[in-house]
Amino acid sequence: MKKHAQTQTRLRRETLPPAGGSTAVFSPAHLQTLQDIAEPVRLLAGDYLYRENDPANRLYLVKKGSFKVSKLLADGAAVTLSLHIPGDLFGEPDPEQTAVHRFEARALEDAEVLIVQREDLDKLIVTSGSFALEFTNWMALLHRTTQAKFRDLLLFGKSGALCSLLLRLCNMYGTSKGDSDSAMMISKRITNAEMAEMIGSTRESVNRILNDLRGLGVITTEKGRIILKNPEYLRNICHCEDCPKEVCRM
Repeated sequence: MKKHAQTQTRLRRETLPPAGGSTAVFSPAHLQTLQDIAEPVRLLAGDYLYRENDPANRLYLVKKGSFKVSKLLADGAAVTLSLHIPGDLFGEPDPEQTAVHRFEARALEDAEVLIVQREDLDKLIVTSGSFALEFTNWMALLHRTTQAKFRDLLLFGKSGALCSLLLRLCNMYGTSKGDSDSAMMISKRITNAEMAEMIGSTRESVNRILNDLRGLGVITTEKGRIILKNPEYLRNICHCEDCPKEVCRM
């Protein structure tokens, strides 16, 4: 792997990352097999896992921490395409042997990731039909997730996109607030500027929409964290189709 930071260090193979998210389609046995052929690496917050135009010949299984996949535009603005947390498998699988990454992935915090080489993955797919089937299901899950994101970003304006984003973040980082049957707190602190990058908007637009939602009693904040007091209102705005949590995520 091309090293973009001196802080990347190799680790011993130990426990599996938690199953869930994009790896929900894999059996425990096949997750173990992925770990057995993977190279464990540790990164510090801010380190690049890969940059644009690096060879796209690996998959990444998050064991600890989180990663952001983003695209830097010509005008200097950035767009966040996805977030990945423990249990997620991600990368840019491509049949072309010379394929390169079109995006970049960076650790948002100190993280550990298992790196699966393309050659080892190909051998596993050829020798295990049951793994190949689950791998196909994983790719279909990624495709469905991408379709759902485009739907929410394109069809219902910035308000719909932001309401959808709040629900997606809640599915990834949500914890019960306790003072209401429906209230959920997004445990990860995410700034308005970061949310703007996730929906292709501006910080000012996100500020305005959040203030409107706050005025309606739909959301509130506590110590920099957003609390969804009325998730059903958000679902109505973005015309939620009740996708499973493996799909409804950033």
